[in-house]
Amino acid sequence: MSAASHGRRPRVNRRAPAALLALGLLAGCTSAEPPARAGRAVTLKFYDAQGHGTLLSPRGARAVTHGSGGSDSDALVDPRTLRVLDDFPLYEAGRRLRFDLPGRGGPAALALNWPTDQGFSTVVVDNGGEGFTRGATIVFNHAAAKDAKRRLDAALDLRPDHRRSARFTTAYRTAARELARADAADSDAGRGRHGQRALSAVDAAYGRLLEEYGPRARRTHAPWTGVTAADDADPKRWAPLAGRLTRPHGWVRIVFDPDEDTDDPRAPVPRRYREAVAAAHAAGLKVLGQPVDSAYANGSEHPGLGTRAGYLARVKRYVDAFPDIEAWEIGNEVNGCWTDSRTTADGDCTDRLLPPRDRMQHKIADAAAYVRKKRPEASVVLTLYWQLGTDAARWSAFTWPRANLPRAVREDIDVVLLSSWIEDAPLGLAFDQVMTRLAADFPGRRVGLGELGYWNEDTSRFYWAFDKDDPAAARRQVARRYYAAALGYPSSVGGTFWWYFAQEMPGDAGLRAAVRGVDRSRS
Repeated sequence: MSAASHGRRPRVNRRAPAALLALGLLAGCTSAEPPARAGRAVTLKFYDAQGHGTLLSPRGARAVTHGSGGSDSDALVDPRTLRVLDDFPLYEAGRRLRFDLPGRGGPAALALNWPTDQGFSTVVVDNGGEGFTRGATIVFNHAAAKDAKRRLDAALDLRPDHRRSARFTTAYRTAARELARADAADSDAGRGRHGQRALSAVDAAYGRLLEEYGPRARRTHAPWTGVTAADDADPKRWAPLAGRLTRPHGWVRIVFDPDEDTDDPRAPVPRRYREAVAAAHAAGLKVLGQPVDSAYANGSEHPGLGTRAGYLARVKRYVDAFPDIEAWEIGNEVNGCWTDSRTTADGDCTDRLLPPRDRMQHKIADAAAYVRKKRPEASVVLTLYWQLGTDAARWSAFTWPRANLPRAVREDIDVVLLSSWIEDAPLGLAFDQVMTRLAADFPGRRVGLGELGYWNEDTSRFYWAFDKDDPAAARRQVARRYYAAALGYPSSVGGTFWWYFAQEMPGDAGLRAAVRGVDRSRS
């Protein structure tokens, strides 16, 4: 979990507006209009997210993308790899928003946060999959719906054994009908109105597909149904419950919190963690050990962990102490800016980076090599942080690994997980695209979700999902959707590892049922 979480202070937007203004990245928020290169500008007309066909001003469109407190999320990405080509490219051009195509050549797609009736998604407009290579004027809602429907149809083709439910069929037919109306509309307002309605229906249908298909998908490995035990959770309480909910493929990620420990690498590990591991195994659970959460990786609270040597020393200490732990998370949310940057007291990243030798790429390499040598039977797990467009390009989920994980390091990694806090950085419509890309970027590795939670007192609450007015009902649906959907790929392990398991699931029967139902739906 990020430096702005852990219940110590509110999760905050990690982009510092003052710093971005200094870099000129907030030009889109002003009325200044940079000159567009001839034939290289794409102009967008945004219509309201309720499907009324109301044209939005640039300020109004941006307000929608900000949710309930977020900020700009637009990015130009490679339509195939989702690598970020340019961050925050939108700017005002008269009464419209516009972006210029990258000067270095190659097609570009636009990604940003946008809501449907199902909540916020990362929406990727990729011009039929080919990306934009020349200037155009498009109705955003209509273009987004066409591209999302194309990806849904491709996903169905890849899942010919999917048993279509009545709910899926209803949503799919609605999407096709509304998209046909948008295609036939004689005005941009009509295209915007029916395009947004089609986008909502595609989102509903796509979600049903992933939720229904995931548990029944054919996979090359046994699935993991995971929860997280963090903070001061009592293993006598959480271990039996976790065992019952997740069997027969149950896992627990135990967070070894430096605040509950000593910084002396020679000291024995706390007794409470020995008891936690023993309780987990007694309950039939396998254990994913996490020596260093991302919140501590930059050393802001425990200076030794900010160094390469200190990070490795802590990993060694725990790996040596627990020979029976089945998997080790050697890096958590490794592409989060807070892992390699100095942070403020509120958890915001600054522009001051750690020394090159102490950055995550080296810590990961050291820790993975050590686990591989010391515990060859244990799985080596790396967790990325899902974000695209909500921070600078260098930290995005598909850009950072390409720059920081060479082949030799990847060969020491068995499982790549994606930490997803969808109220910070939505997935939604992009989930299938993202998980497919993750598997392609890490061939031969198992993939899944490494962390999930929704709408808590110490989280951002920027972007709602499923139910805007009832966070508890939405939280249950988040669990149902993502526990199931994460299983739907040949190299999936699932995982998910609900962060607030010990705090939320004992008192929420609906949330427990969402986890328990994943294994039941496999039959």
